[in-house]
Amino acid sequence: MRTESPFIDCTDLIADRDRLLEHSHNNGYIFFPGLLPVEPVLELRRQVFRVAEQHELLAPDTDPDAGIRRSGVFVCEQDRSETYIRFYIDVQKLRLFHELPHHERILRVLEVLFGTSVFIHPRHICHVIFPGEHQYTTPPHQDFSPVRGSQETWTVWTPLGDCDAELGGLAIARGSNRRGHLEDGGVRSWKSIEDNTEWAWNPFKTGDVLMFHSLTIHRGRDNMTDDIIRLATSARYQSVNEPVDEDALTVHLGCAKWEEVYSEWETDDPLKYYWNAIDMDVLPAYHRRWRKPIDE
Repeated sequence: MRTESPFIDCTDLIADRDRLLEHSHNNGYIFFPGLLPVEPVLELRRQVFRVAEQHELLAPDTDPDAGIRRSGVFVCEQDRSETYIRFYIDVQKLRLFHELPHHERILRVLEVLFGTSVFIHPRHICHVIFPGEHQYTTPPHQDFSPVRGSQETWTVWTPLGDCDAELGGLAIARGSNRRGHLEDGGVRSWKSIEDNTEWAWNPFKTGDVLMFHSLTIHRGRDNMTDDIIRLATSARYQSVNEPVDEDALTVHLGCAKWEEVYSEWETDDPLKYYWNAIDMDVLPAYHRRWRKPIDE
């Protein structure tokens, strides 16, 4: 029988690396309510929904901040429709979308966790989850399968706005990181999910941050609302001393080149190509060495 329990607040562990490491190893995640200031998170939410409005994904004559989808419209990452890709490229062009993962409060936690300087993957993900069509809800998986590079890579998942039980959010299979790297198909099909798995989840508030190891099994929860779009972001982090897969240095989904993403930014913006100034062990892309990875 699979059970569910709330995330454990790890705020008090930030100043104690030994306890932070112990919790992260035992549970596969660390959770920080209110780690980020609310305003930049809400501002990014506003910007993403205004892009959605421009692409006619939102209900007309409604407040874009409410995120109400246009009747009969459903798009998702998996369908790779032309409508979705055009919209997603414009989301990737938002500077704040790339700036927020560099927030000092996130980096402070990860510097304690890694004990070294932190490398931020530039390939960020915006999760745009429409209600209905639950067959597209993200199944259980480990991020190492698509991300590769170092197994000591961590994902930082941030809801863009409050996320209650109806909106769903993200659930973590507590302690699943200790099982090592599992065959991806077996995890996604639930065949490798143990019957006594304890899933950690609770409602999220704006500013909450969930961090988890690349071997931690996690899954999306269905958006059960009638018409509200759920937004969240994922960013990946690792020690500068660990290898990184070169695909992690590209735009998510390969939907665009960095030149297009940066086309409306200031010429001398320090976020542009910041990784080129960091001496990293960059591995040839895993999908070219072996096979194309399953989509993130």
